[in-house]
Amino acid sequence: MNDRRIARLQEQIKQHLAQLLQREIGDPKLGFVTISRVELDAEFTVCKAYWSVLAPTALGEAKARAQSGEVLARARGMLQREVGKGLATRTIPRLEFVFDEGMGGAARMTKLLGELQQEREAKGSAEPPPTN
Repeated sequence: MNDRRIARLQEQIKQHLAQLLQREIGDPKLGFVTISRVELDAEFTVCKAYWSVLAPTALGEAKARAQSGEVLARARGMLQREVGKGLATRTIPRLEFVFDEGMGGAARMTKLLGELQQEREAKGSAEPPPTN
């Protein structure tokens, strides 16, 4: 299959899913979900949508991830049907949602680097500068 066509369809599916999640899913348990990437196999039978969620501080990351995952699992059929309507393919790929571990890891790393920077600044202001 043409790689350019697959890339174009992946981007189309990603944008359509993002719009559907924003406009059509009314479940309050669905957090601020972001579709980070979409992988479509060459036969158009499986479409993996990688997602991440931005958790409110009061809710907690693990709970927001679990709740959003449940909502996505329940809405999978409707989302697959709606995405299929907009595709110019013979078959509608089976939609699978996969949590994107990379996004959460990047956020945690940024937080740790920020804490380290604050710690260095606090330590630097408490001690006199070294003299050579």
